[in-house]
Amino acid sequence: MDASLYIFSIAVPLAYLGATGAYCADFFWKFEWATSIKRPALFLTAILHLVYLHLLIAQNGYPPIASVFQLMTTIAFTLLVTYLFIELSTGVIETGFFVLSVALLFQITSSWFIEDVGEASENLKHPILSLHVVSALLGYSAIAIAGIYSLLYLMLLKQIQTNRYGLLFERLPNLELFEKMSYNAVLFGFFFLTVAFIAGAIWIPKTTISLVDFKLIGTIVVWAIYGIGLLFRERLALQGKRMAVMLISGFLFAFLSMTALNLFSSRFHS
Repeated sequence: MDASLYIFSIAVPLAYLGATGAYCADFFWKFEWATSIKRPALFLTAILHLVYLHLLIAQNGYPPIASVFQLMTTIAFTLLVTYLFIELSTGVIETGFFVLSVALLFQITSSWFIEDVGEASENLKHPILSLHVVSALLGYSAIAIAGIYSLLYLMLLKQIQTNRYGLLFERLPNLELFEKMSYNAVLFGFFFLTVAFIAGAIWIPKTTISLVDFKLIGTIVVWAIYGIGLLFRERLALQGKRMAVMLISGFLFAFLSMTALNLFSSRFHS
């Protein structure tokens, strides 16, 4: 690892820690300094992480997707970018701490354990694969955010039902807005998973990848679950608490398919 890459491997998790800390201080204590610096800190983190990913690609010659710990830094970045888009498009700034905490965990784990995987398959350098991976990770990131929002929805719902109005009730958006944000995040995620599915269908016939690859099957199952949920949302009564539980379950399955399954393979698709 060259010097610049080593420096950024330390600077990026520190930037995530700073941005997450600012959102935390703003949410829990409403410090004026935190309110003023949290979004600039988020933009700075995005820029530093983009440079870091560029350095990884320049060194390896392929996107950082060849191992589970390379995937984690890419997931952290897509989580950040997806959340930033949601914050800028909705104006809702109260949920940043919860999303960035997940991204911080991914990035710290990646920076600590990331390794040189050696000579990579030529498949990893294919532009269609890059489109497939970036689209898939954007889709998974949106699904993760929908899962986080759904968990906060359930916590807020419990406070309301028990008449115990705490900090979450005071600071978080109302239930209706949470449900709308979760639904929009799922739409965003399903769109990018569809792009990933199409790109994968174009790319796989050009490779020797088996159609029974666990991660491929996992992606298809996640895409199908959310597609069915969106298509039959009204018929299945996927609203309110039921929708929240479904989105949390979907997020956990998506997380498993993108990370845990990679522990059994040294490549993105084996």
